[in-house]
Amino acid sequence: MDLGYVLRRAWEITGRHKALWLFGFFVSLGAVARRIGMGSGGRWRQPGFELPPHVQRGLADFQDSPYFVVAVVLLVLLMLAIGVGLALLGALGRAAMVDQVRVAEDRGAVSLRAGWQAGERHLWGVFLIRLLLGLPMAMVALAGAFPMVGTWFLIAGQDRLEVVMPGVFSTLFALFACLFPALCLVALVSVPLGLLQRLAVRACVLEGYDVWQSVVRAWAVLREHLRPLALVWLIFLAFQVGVLIVIGLLLAMIGLSLTAVALLMAFVSPQLFVALALISGLLAWLVGAAVNGVVETFVSAAWTLAYRELIGMGLTGEDGTSGDSLLHQC
Repeated sequence: MDLGYVLRRAWEITGRHKALWLFGFFVSLGAVARRIGMGSGGRWRQPGFELPPHVQRGLADFQDSPYFVVAVVLLVLLMLAIGVGLALLGALGRAAMVDQVRVAEDRGAVSLRAGWQAGERHLWGVFLIRLLLGLPMAMVALAGAFPMVGTWFLIAGQDRLEVVMPGVFSTLFALFACLFPALCLVALVSVPLGLLQRLAVRACVLEGYDVWQSVVRAWAVLREHLRPLALVWLIFLAFQVGVLIVIGLLLAMIGLSLTAVALLMAFVSPQLFVALALISGLLAWLVGAAVNGVVETFVSAAWTLAYRELIGMGLTGEDGTSGDSLLHQC
């Protein structure tokens, strides 16, 4: 595989066809949201003030009422709906980028309308491919988290020492014996499954296979070209780690500056603090997604070009020459 051409041409397509950045932004919305969620750890850090007594009494009464369970269920359903919506939008963006890189490589005119139509055409195929290959990792993670979460729920709200202490030790045991091994296994399995996802999406969009056929085709390509694909994966792993550090620093600067303003406002009004905290989180999410969208465009273009070359479509871009003379092993 002519890796130099793949990287150079992906850079040219990314810089020349800025319409692809929008689809990269779609893909990045869900990815950056997950990173922000993992970075916060799902914890709400209370500001340096307490709620008024009547508000605290109202919250306590609401937690004891039957409506609290309904509100929690509705909140979980809302989060699931948002997650599915972001996943569908990401699937559309992935399919559109793959298709439009194909168009650009074949000296066609890249357009938002054509990319959107291609994204709609392959939306469910790409979504189901990612769901199918992501389920094993999700199931392992849930299996590892279930004992710890279940034990924590059993002792939540308990104030008797004879109940709390065994529950705490049981939770710690479940953490080290179940959750940590599960996360290590997820990290290990995510490498081949993630690579298989990228190849299967391109088999679906470029070659028109259905969901299962795309996975089978991706597995065949992976087995046949394991060495060059492993090299590409290592290169982009190092690249994305560097980009992740840069984006993390950018988000940290935005978050710290806005959090400082929000903390100052907290002494004036708790409601104003909550509003500014939400605005800062939303702004960090959108800025991070915008920056990561350009990176995702480049990475997607490179994987598409590499896949085209490996399956025999050749190099047909503006700076390439069609034919087998350009194909060689890494």
